Amino acid sequence: MSVLLPLYMYPWPGTWDPLYWAANVNPQVQFTVILNPCSGPCVNSTPEAPYLIEMPRLREWPNIRTLGYVATNYTNKPIDDLINEIHTYANWSSILNDTRMAVDGIFFDETPGAYDWQKHAYLTQAHDEVKRSEMLGQRIVVHNPGVLPDITWNYLDITDITVIWEETFTNWLDRTKFNRLKNFHNTTNLPKSAFAIMLHSIPDIPDELLEWTVAQLKEMVEWNFISSVSQAGEYWHSFSSVFGKFMEAYGKT
Repeated sequence: MSVLLPLYMYPWPGTWDPLYWAANVNPQVQFTVILNPCSGPCVNSTPEAPYLIEMPRLREWPNIRTLGYVATNYTNKPIDDLINEIHTYANWSSILNDTRMAVDGIFFDETPGAYDWQKHAYLTQAHDEVKRSEMLGQRIVVHNPGVLPDITWNYLDITDITVIWEETFTNWLDRTKFNRLKNFHNTTNLPKSAFAIMLHSIPDIPDELLEWTVAQLKEMVEWNFISSVSQAGEYWHSFSSVFGKFMEAYGKT
C-alpha cells in the first residue's frame, strides 16, 4: 500500500505533523513525498531555514522516501536548466553537509501526455541524468502528465511511476474514464506499481463512500492521494479536511 504525497505546504512548525502522524500509525503504508521548496530545488541557493529543520525529520520514518519536484513545462524548459535542477537536488546533502537532506529521485511535473519523439528524447535525457546520479538515493523517476497515456505511443519506458490521472473526483467517476483507469495496468501489461492517481475536489461524502473510493483506487494503481480542495492551483498546498479519514481508510482496506 503506497501513497504519493505532494508536500507543497510551507513547513511552518507543526504544518507537516499530519504526515508524521500518518506514517507513524500506518507503518505498513509506504509514503513517497514530493518536496517543492522553490517551485523546484532553489537553484543557486538553499531551501529556507524551516525546510532545513523539517526535511531531516522525514528520515525518522522508514516508510517515508522523498522526491524533488522539477517542472518540465511540457518539455519547453531548456534541457540544461532541467538538468541543473536535478543536479541541485543531488547536491543538497553535500552542500548542506547533512545526508538526511538527500532525496530519492525526481518528480517531473508537467510532462506531456501525447507522444512526440522529440519530447521522448528530452525526457530520456532527464531520465538518464537521474539514473546516473549516485546522490539521488533510489534514483526514482516519476512523470506527471495527469492523463491516461496512449497504449502504444507513450513515455512509460522512461519512468518508474506515471501519474495517469490528476483530476476531480466527479470526472474520475465517469463510467468510460473509470473503466479505462481500472483496466489500464492490464492493458499495458505493467504492474499497478507503475501508476499513480491523484484526485482532488472530493466533496463531503459519507465514510462508506470514501472507503469504497479508496478500495477502487487500490484496484486501479499502487500509488494514490486525494484532496478535498477544489480551488485551482491549491489542490496540494494543504492537508485537506479529508486527509485523516483517507489515511484511516487507506490503512485498513
